[in-house]
Amino acid sequence: MCRFMLEYIIMTKYKAYLKSLSLAETTIASYLWHLDKFLSWLDQEKLTKIKLEEYYQYLLKRYKKVSTINLRLIILNSYLKFLNNKFRFDLLSNEPKDILILTSDQLQQFLDNPTKNKTIIGLRDKSLLELLYATGLKVGQIIELQITQIDDLSKEIILNKQSHLKIPPLAWFHLNKYLLKRNDTSDWLFINFDRSNKTADNHLTVRSVERIVTKYAKGLNPPLTINPQILRNTLAQQLKQEGAIGQHIKESLHFKTKAGASNYLKRL
Repeated sequence: MCRFMLEYIIMTKYKAYLKSLSLAETTIASYLWHLDKFLSWLDQEKLTKIKLEEYYQYLLKRYKKVSTINLRLIILNSYLKFLNNKFRFDLLSNEPKDILILTSDQLQQFLDNPTKNKTIIGLRDKSLLELLYATGLKVGQIIELQITQIDDLSKEIILNKQSHLKIPPLAWFHLNKYLLKRNDTSDWLFINFDRSNKTADNHLTVRSVERIVTKYAKGLNPPLTINPQILRNTLAQQLKQEGAIGQHIKESLHFKTKAGASNYLKRL
């Protein structure tokens, strides 16, 4: 099969992928147009990390506006995700961020820290942090979850009759591991296992979750100051770099008002 035919097949599949994201036809057309420009620049060479970094430098030299460069990077990140390529471009910022975001290495170290504790508390903390990050739920929502809201078959959180939230595979793996280790009778999903605490079968509080986050942040090298909101910021930035549109980010972080989501996205 010639390279041009292969590119045509890939572009056709990518177009179908974009449609599956419920993007507007004009957005899809824009994505395909910019991707075609990139493939022309690539000139049939192999798509490698070196070539992607070269293209990044090419964009910096060719365009002056940050928004113009970021649009192309967002589209390429979307294409790379479609190809299951792990490389992602970092978006440019023309002003200092007023929200804090973790790097991918910092995030991974932070999420891995609880695994050093092999007890039920370590399993709880690992599943808690994975779920907190992967679902975009706020701490107040997480602590109010009960075990009956976890659907084992569909691997979903039943928030209410109208709203079910899919649990990503990695978060589900650690949540299921934690639940299998539980031998108590509490209805709450995340509970306090401190034996000195007379309310040990009660669910965690917002403050206790914040302490858990702080605990594992201090275990990083170097130690960092992390709170649940920074995890939400990091998730939002990850989605943005992967090409998610504003509506998708708004839904993933469960904003209740358009005004709140709009203001947040402007700062991201």
